[in-house]
Amino acid sequence: MAQLIQLQKIHSQQGAALAVALVLMLVLTSLAVTLLYNTSLDTKMAHATVIKKSSLNATLGGSDEFINKAHNRDALFAGVNPLTGTSDVNSVSLSGENLNGEAEALTDNPTNCPHFSRTQASDSYIRCTRFEIKVQHQFGQNEHGRTEVVTAVASQIPGES
Repeated sequence: MAQLIQLQKIHSQQGAALAVALVLMLVLTSLAVTLLYNTSLDTKMAHATVIKKSSLNATLGGSDEFINKAHNRDALFAGVNPLTGTSDVNSVSLSGENLNGEAEALTDNPTNCPHFSRTQASDSYIRCTRFEIKVQHQFGQNEHGRTEVVTAVASQIPGES
């Protein structure tokens, strides 16, 4: 008889455990989906930061490349150093992808060169031209992102030292 009473108690349950389990599974599933979304968003943000830093490094390297090629009279500048004249340099493509550089003359005529101190040289015989070099790198989806580095340089005029 004791077994028969136990069987009747099992059959008299209303399914409360099933309802609680289903609600708990719903809560855990929504928590998992939220965590996956946040992880995906964090990954996208980290990737964007890496792309921006890479763009900055490319732009800084492009500025050095522009000055080096100008100083070495590269074929990019038709074998002359454009930084010893007083005319602007139109946009030129540098070695990086979507990397362009240009130079704007800051003076119409050669001027005295800047020095660290007066004892290093006499301003009366060293003449320079001054340029502002702009290097731009475009990046991102459809190249909507842009990094620009502006460098001011003073270039000594050959034969006037």
